[in-house]
Amino acid sequence: MSQHGAARPSDESDGRGAARGDASPAPSRDERPRPQYGEYAPEGWSWQPPADERTSDPAPQMATPPPLPVAASVDRRDRPADRIVTILLLVVGVLGAWSAIGSLQSLPTVLPEALRQASEMLGTGGAAFDYTPAPEVAGLILTGQIIQFVLLAFVVWWSIARLRARRLAFWVPLVGGVLSFIALYAIMFAIIMSDPALVERLSAA
Repeated sequence: MSQHGAARPSDESDGRGAARGDASPAPSRDERPRPQYGEYAPEGWSWQPPADERTSDPAPQMATPPPLPVAASVDRRDRPADRIVTILLLVVGVLGAWSAIGSLQSLPTVLPEALRQASEMLGTGGAAFDYTPAPEVAGLILTGQIIQFVLLAFVVWWSIARLRARRLAFWVPLVGGVLSFIALYAIMFAIIMSDPALVERLSAA
């Protein structure tokens, strides 16, 4: 009985030793290379960072870029006064352009009388001026009429476009009127200067 009883501890110790010998070793780090971009990893393989390397925190999400500055909105308030004034100025502009075209057409006829009246106002005797239209006068008159018509059409179109956009438009007919006045007198001056005899008479006066 004593032999059997003494054998049991050694059996238990052998069992423990066998148990220790059968225990699986600690898992080792996978030394296989990490799959390159475009390659498939072996089945059941997952990459883990080495234990001695510290992984950084996940990359923070990129901050949303600040919104672009919004351009200052154009003031588009309804302006009834501007609309009324602009329409009235356009009516005056149409009448003025029509009058300018008619004045250019009749200029060769009325020019001698106009010069005589100017001579009276200047106190130079008020003598009548002889005026013979040069050949280029007809072309100058036609050019002046075309300028007046094109300028009027542009002013009307631009004024209406600004009114529809609810932008200030009253100044457009005013600028157009100034340009029409300058164009009219530029053509009249060119017509007068086309007659050398008249130029000499005006210089003597």
